[in-house]
Amino acid sequence: MKQKNKILSIIILALLSNLSFAQASGLSAAEIMSKIIDNQRGGNAGRSVITMTVIKPNKESVFKIESISNGDEDSLIKVLEPAKDAGQAFLTAGDNLWIYNPRLRRTLRLPPSGRSDSFLGSDISYNDLGGRDQENDYDAKIIEQTDDYVVLELSPKPNAPTPYGKIVITADIESFAPSEYLYYDQREQAIRKIEFSNYAEIDDFFYPTHMEIIDLLKEGRKTIIDISDYDFSLEIPENCFTKQALERGCNY
Repeated sequence: MKQKNKILSIIILALLSNLSFAQASGLSAAEIMSKIIDNQRGGNAGRSVITMTVIKPNKESVFKIESISNGDEDSLIKVLEPAKDAGQAFLTAGDNLWIYNPRLRRTLRLPPSGRSDSFLGSDISYNDLGGRDQENDYDAKIIEQTDDYVVLELSPKPNAPTPYGKIVITADIESFAPSEYLYYDQREQAIRKIEFSNYAEIDDFFYPTHMEIIDLLKEGRKTIIDISDYDFSLEIPENCFTKQALERGCNY
């Protein structure tokens, strides 16, 4: 009986602790997660140019990429440079992810089983191209909160298409701008880290324009993202997020 009471007390204390975190910020874990993603996406529909540097032992590759989004879940990404990869395009529309190969002139739908694969040989997966997967595929809880930052732990929902056992996210307590994502496998081993910096203040959002994605299992591997030429005042038409636009482009 004493053992049962002890376990019950621990559970109650944990629940009260998590409740006090939420009350301190005035927001639930899910609401904080939503604000973090809003910051990452610039909040509104828009366009940006991405320089992606993929660093591996004895090799470095640089890509120039154009990205447009509707500010929600849909995005269209097109490779501009280098010439050998130019024209490749990637469309996220709702739950669907499509890939266009200009050499084959073919469009393929990527199945959920392939979404953890590497994007252009980088440390980014196709899942990372999704709009708000952290909200849709995970349950969030607050595990730490100070005057400076808040830490969320994301656990996969049942049958969620993710290879991760959990994700731990650290963000600024006032702006909810993300500073770090730490990814764990099913064995609770940290396998990947994303560090965010160089924030641009756009309206009420703090948009990180520099990211470093670090492979924690393979020494000397990381991907650096620098974002420039961003404009989140655009009105992107819905026809930009269709298979036709994936293959032919769109005007906005």
